[in-house]
Amino acid sequence: MVKVGIFGDTGMVGQEIDKTLKVHDRVEIVFRQNSRRQEGALEACDLAFLATRDPESMAFAPQALGLGKKVIDMAGAFRLPREAFEKWYGLTHTAPSLLEAAVYGLPAFYKAEIARARLVGNPGCYPTSVILPLRPLKGLVQGRASIVATSGNSGGRREIETESNELTYSYGRKHKHVPEMEVYSGFEVDFTPIVLRSVFSGINTNIRVELADDLKSLAEEEAAEKLRGAIASAYEAEDLVSVVRDSEEVQWGTRDVVGSHKLLVKLGVDEGFAYICSLVDNLGKGAASQAVENMNLMTGLPRLCGLEGGPYRTT
Repeated sequence: MVKVGIFGDTGMVGQEIDKTLKVHDRVEIVFRQNSRRQEGALEACDLAFLATRDPESMAFAPQALGLGKKVIDMAGAFRLPREAFEKWYGLTHTAPSLLEAAVYGLPAFYKAEIARARLVGNPGCYPTSVILPLRPLKGLVQGRASIVATSGNSGGRREIETESNELTYSYGRKHKHVPEMEVYSGFEVDFTPIVLRSVFSGINTNIRVELADDLKSLAEEEAAEKLRGAIASAYEAEDLVSVVRDSEEVQWGTRDVVGSHKLLVKLGVDEGFAYICSLVDNLGKGAASQAVENMNLMTGLPRLCGLEGGPYRTT
């Protein structure tokens, strides 16, 4: 049994990790800590999840690592180089010596590094929805990618509002996830997030990016097929990234990913630009289930162990 601890177990993401681990038959939760109480001993853990804010993560990570424990951080504290973190998050990094050893927790691209890591920075939900469809298109598209994404209210709050209330914020290049998207996708981006206050979960990310010059000479559907093929071939079955197409029978949307560990991509081409739609559960593959996948890799368990029958389905 892998013995784990959760810092911040009563927060939104902490609760989702807790819920996911409770049906994992190879894991035992032996330590919990939040602002009101502590249960168990960190010394008993093999690995600790930090479902905490950035300042707390920068304090708890050295504590856990100093005891020889592995760490998965759900905040942004260990996803970026120090200079980028301090600029975009507006905080002084209090554990900079750990940054060089931290591994970005996106298993589709870094599973070997994650398996050897002591400290993993779990990706943000918006960056997950951008990096997975965009990164495989290097050389096939060009220029800055323009992104508009909607998210359910659970990205920041536990409850939804009874009336429809869509809020746009941090548009352009103001959102703190912009550098994360750029570092790991390989593209410059501008980004407009929209919170759907009356919807609980699910991200619908839409990316517009110019085709490379040699693709512009192709028929639009031929160019689109090349892009779809590049995305599909970049992933193996366990990545759970699928390219889908709308039809008269099926219109793919967030209902097809909410409650899952999947990411779906649909794509079209129009007038020299690719239009990419990426669908993912912000609490699942965008947070908790991705963290559990990272835990599995770090502790030598099968990559999707414990996820198949959990709250975030893999089929």
